[in-house]
Amino acid sequence: MLTDRISELTSATSAELELEDIFESSLTTIFNDVRNQHGEPGHYVAYASPKYGEIKLGLADIEKAQTSLFSHHLWNAGVEVAGMIETGELNVDGETVLELGAGAALPSLLSAISGAKTIVITDYPAPEILANITSNVALNKPKFTSSDIQVYGHTWGNLDEEVATKYAHSFTRIIAADTLWMTWEHENLVKSMLHFLDDSPTSRVVVVAGLHTGRQKMANFWDVAGESFDIDTIVERDIDGIEREYKADRGIEDVIERKRWLIVGTLKKKSSL
Repeated sequence: MLTDRISELTSATSAELELEDIFESSLTTIFNDVRNQHGEPGHYVAYASPKYGEIKLGLADIEKAQTSLFSHHLWNAGVEVAGMIETGELNVDGETVLELGAGAALPSLLSAISGAKTIVITDYPAPEILANITSNVALNKPKFTSSDIQVYGHTWGNLDEEVATKYAHSFTRIIAADTLWMTWEHENLVKSMLHFLDDSPTSRVVVVAGLHTGRQKMANFWDVAGESFDIDTIVERDIDGIEREYKADRGIEDVIERKRWLIVGTLKKKSSL
């Protein structure tokens, strides 16, 4: 199960942690509920990589950072992308990788471990968020195969920022994990994706988002993205890896069941005729 890869590291005693784990496990069993976010602000979580061992991640302290951006948790979409990189479903070896709305930056860290040539990690330009990402890079640096890793602030759609002017059309892989919950930002997000993506026909934007924020928000993004990109692949995948056809509307859905699902899709630049 996707969520089994994550453990939360706190200052609690071992006995307290054991009781918390038992209680949480019982609730999950009783209600068949799924946690979409992991960790507490200012604390650490660990990702158990089957291939590379434990990867430790700090989470931004929301008492200082901009809490409305939800960069202070690790989300299932980021965990899914990490798994895609490890299995080779998302090949980053030798590629240039950009992450938008990185949060704790797990996919970027996996890219740096898995042979990406260049990694640029971006999130909203709040000092606390960027400092936390920089700390996570330093924390996991001994595992990296790449040394070309940069952290920048980026406001989606703002192409006058340093990272946008420096890296226009520079990335063969762009990652956006759980960045679709703000429908009013979809046009700006797509604008940034289009600006940063390399012109190669094999370059791809990888978008993974949890349905816990609502199917309508997901559908709106794909409608907006389809005006500028070709949708290369798109499926619905649950936390156990079961796949089904993507649908913009499935009628009335059980909220708990919906939380189990992610939309996993890729975009490519439109073919010139």
